Amino acid sequence: MGTIIIYATLFLNGMVHMVQYKGETFKTHEDCIAYLQENNAHVNKTLKEHIDKVEKGSTVLFIGCSEIHKSEKDVGV
Repeated sequence: MGTIIIYATLFLNGMVHMVQYKGETFKTHEDCIAYLQENNAHVNKTLKEHIDKVEKGSTVLFIGCSEIHKSEKDVGV
């Protein structure tokens, strides 16, 4: 298994896209979920700050954990 990240899917202007939480990466999905549960307020706060600055008007559809693929690392997603 590769590197696990926290991500959010956002809806803006009729399009859905994904943003990555840059605070942490994880070796297992379970570690990521545990981090989300323990640091929920911080993750939500930083996501709100990002939305207010960069993605104004976005709606958060989902926050979760997923393996990042090499191609995604290469393009900085």
